[in-house]
Amino acid sequence: MRSYITTYASEIVIFFLVLNMVLFLALLIELAKNRSLKRRFLDLTSNQDFKSLEEIIKLTNEKVEYFEEVLKALTKSHRVLSENAKLCIKKVGIVRYDAFENVGSKLSFALALLDEFDTGVVINSIYSREGCSVYAKPIENGLSKYPLSAEEMQAIDIARKNYISKEIKE
Repeated sequence: MRSYITTYASEIVIFFLVLNMVLFLALLIELAKNRSLKRRFLDLTSNQDFKSLEEIIKLTNEKVEYFEEVLKALTKSHRVLSENAKLCIKKVGIVRYDAFENVGSKLSFALALLDEFDTGVVINSIYSREGCSVYAKPIENGLSKYPLSAEEMQAIDIARKNYISKEIKE
């Protein structure tokens, strides 16, 4: 065994020298990685009152749970508001006209105000030289139990045609 070592002593020394250099380079690489991780950890904890990664993870999980609850509440609120919005005025149509031949400038009008289900009111203002009369007729599903004038029906048709649905897909 001694003769083997003495015969190959220079090769063995070179081998261990190369191995030592490779391990030294690996050590330098690991130190650089460690420094980088330490810098990232310090950046993560710099604005916190604690220094434990476990505390940061717990706090982050608590925040995630809180925001999940907030998201659920907002989603529920959005659904309620979306349903209520269907009953708001969304369709508007107006027709100006001359109610009488001797009165010009189209000062009379019929105004239809409808929700998503074509329910609402049609307001008719009739202007004459003696005064102005305003009438309101309820509308349900696009129809009224009172007789509608041509201008009122035209205002309802305009309201229906000008409506653009803006539904948000969930």
